[in-house]
Amino acid sequence: MRASAHDAVVRSISGRPELRHRVTQVQEWRIERTMDADGFVLSITGADGASQSFFVGATDAGDIGEVLRREAAWAVPPAGAIKEQ
Repeated sequence: MRASAHDAVVRSISGRPELRHRVTQVQEWRIERTMDADGFVLSITGADGASQSFFVGATDAGDIGEVLRREAAWAVPPAGAIKEQ
């Protein structure tokens, strides 16, 4: 991960409100392979219907996956913590 990109990732997940922009819930996301590039297209549609697509290179995809795995680890409740009704 590039140093400056890593700093941005750390700041964006730090929880500091002054570093956040307006946030909307993800309604739908889609990943599409590209035929002629080393990466993929990530398309995200928000709850307000706004849609945006991004080309994500292979290196960035690995970095994003790593951060998501680490963040998801603390977001998952321990076994037995959720009671079914």
